[in-house]
Amino acid sequence: MIVEGLVRLINDAYSVGEAELWTAGTTRTTPDEVAELIRTGGMLTARAQGRLVGCACVRQVDASTADLGFVSTDPLRWGGGVGRRLVDTAEELTRSRGASTMELKVLVPRDEVHSEKDRLRAWYSRHGYRIVRSVPFEEIATHAAAQLAKPCEFLIFRKPLAESTG
Repeated sequence: MIVEGLVRLINDAYSVGEAELWTAGTTRTTPDEVAELIRTGGMLTARAQGRLVGCACVRQVDASTADLGFVSTDPLRWGGGVGRRLVDTAEELTRSRGASTMELKVLVPRDEVHSEKDRLRAWYSRHGYRIVRSVPFEEIATHAAAQLAKPCEFLIFRKPLAESTG
């Protein structure tokens, strides 16, 4: 049941946040992908009043870097702090595992403004993430390129993680 709830949450959040980037009917994740993230211990969840309201996943890239992905919040709760708490938790988990850098990828349309992506880009920037490069979509997700509705690229963000002061 948790897998289905996470898949629904991620796909619902991304359908709003990535509107017009994908062809109709495209979903961002599958039950198998989410189940694997849970099995490997990389999935974080957030609940409010017993209801699933957010998630994120953390995967180690190398000894010093972790990847933050699928940061998803129920769109009705955007701006309520759920995403911030998920990112803070992911950063703390990354530090506890000995990594010093968090990396994330944001899908954006190439040479075009997208209001939700601009909002997300500004949000990550306010929280210390900096764009280090852009990468053509096909270099990261070749298998899904045919599902794009327009040319896209990934902005790669990184944030150095200071030692925890807690």
